[in-house]
Amino acid sequence: MDLLAEGFESALMACSLIVLIPGVATALAARRAAVPALAAFSVAVLTASWLRFSDRVGGLEPIPIAVLLAAATAVLVVPRLSRRELSGLGGGLLAGVGAAELWRPCVGFEFGQVLNSLPGRGPSGFALLAVYLLGLLSPLVAVGAAHHLLPDRQRRRAEPWLAGAGGVVLGALALATAVGLHDDLVGKLFEWSLES
Repeated sequence: MDLLAEGFESALMACSLIVLIPGVATALAARRAAVPALAAFSVAVLTASWLRFSDRVGGLEPIPIAVLLAAATAVLVVPRLSRRELSGLGGGLLAGVGAAELWRPCVGFEFGQVLNSLPGRGPSGFALLAVYLLGLLSPLVAVGAAHHLLPDRQRRRAEPWLAGAGGVVLGALALATAVGLHDDLVGKLFEWSLES
């Protein structure tokens, strides 16, 4: 229970924005497929984070991360691709892996213990990380719920603008990562978290 509470607390910290902002952008860009996109994004963040933090795979270099984020943007925003049924799932998976690779978590006592023991744990480590991420990614559940609570007429009217905004954010993050500005961004978010 403490691990879940720490996840909720981390969701309110600036260092978590590097995961939450791409999640929100993915939902906006996915339009009607926002909920499947958020589900795919969450699964991708969990899986990629577990693989990275448990030392099963090394982290990706900036250019492949930028390619993942740019591909997510294309899948979600380019009309020929975004009309396909699986575009929300595909875009969510791509964006989730990219966001997980950029994420530098705020580590409290409970999550610190999990991270330290993760390389030696098997499925139990995956489950513990899932509990933490359930709290951390909880704002994305609110985004998915808000998407469904909007009346259809208002949602249809706002979708092109929201999808454009989501695409711009994902594209800007891809560009910032490609040119090496992601380290400064992540570092600044982490610094703000320590100050609060």
